Amino acid sequence: MQPLSPRDLLIRQNPVECDQWESESDRNERQAQANAPQITLERFQTLERVIRDNPLHVDPYLELARIYLQENRWVDARRVLDLALARFPDDEEVNFLREEAQLARALQMHCIAEAEQAAEPTSLTADNLDRSRVQLNVLRQQVCMSRLDRHPDQLELYLPLSLALENLGKRDEAIRALEKAVVQPALRAEAALQLGFILSRAKRIPEALAAFRRAALFRVPPPKPETKQQALVAAADLAERSNMIDSARRYVALLLELQPNDTSLRARLSDLQSRAL
Repeated sequence: MQPLSPRDLLIRQNPVECDQWESESDRNERQAQANAPQITLERFQTLERVIRDNPLHVDPYLELARIYLQENRWVDARRVLDLALARFPDDEEVNFLREEAQLARALQMHCIAEAEQAAEPTSLTADNLDRSRVQLNVLRQQVCMSRLDRHPDQLELYLPLSLALENLGKRDEAIRALEKAVVQPALRAEAALQLGFILSRAKRIPEALAAFRRAALFRVPPPKPETKQQALVAAADLAERSNMIDSARRYVALLLELQPNDTSLRARLSDLQSRAL
C-alpha cells in the first residue's frame, strides 16, 4: 500500500475537515460508501466472532477495521488492528491502517484540546493542548520513520517528517531530513520551500533566501505555480525585512512577471526602487 501524497500525509490539521486532506479518489470512495447500504449489526457480530476465533487470513481484521475507521471509531479500529498486527506482523496494509488509526485518534484529541482551550483559556487547558501537540508530532515522527524503514524509496515522507521534527524542537534534524528530499527532482521544489521557511525561522537568512530562490527557479522539472509564487513572496518579504533592498527588488520583479496586472506589486516595486541600497 502506498502512503498518501506529500501534500496529504500526516499534516492534517483537523480530522473532520476532510476536504483539507483527502484526494479526489478518496472523496469519491467516501461518497460511494455513504450511499452504500449500512453495515448490519449481524455483520459486525460475525466479524468480531471470526477475529476472536483467530482466523488464518487477515481479511476479516481489515474489513472490520475499515468499517470502524469509516465511522471514526478510532479506538475500536486500533483494537482490531493491534490483534491483526500480533498475528500478521509483516502485512503492510495492517501496519498502514494501524498507523492511520493512531494518527486519527491523536488528531481528534488535539482538536478537542484546541476547542477546550479556546472555550476556557486556563493554564490547565493550555498544558493539555501543549501535551496533545507534542504527542501528535511524536507520533507523526514515529510513523514517518517506520514507513521509511519499510519503504526507503518513498522519500516524500521526509517532508512531513521534517515538519514533525521542527515542531518537536529538533530543527537540525528537520533540516537534514529535507536535505534528503531536496535532491529528488519530483520533490525538490516543495522541499526547498519548506527548507527556506525552517532556515528563515532559524535566522539563517542567506541560506533561507537561497532555498526560496531554488524553490522558485528550478527548471527541470519546474515548480508548481503556487509553489513558485509562495517561494518568491517569502523571499521578497525576508529580503525586505533584512534590509536587503536589491534582493527584494529582484524577487518582487519576478512576482510581477507572474502577475503583471497586480497594482500592489507594482507599487511595492516602485517603493523599493526609491529606497537607498
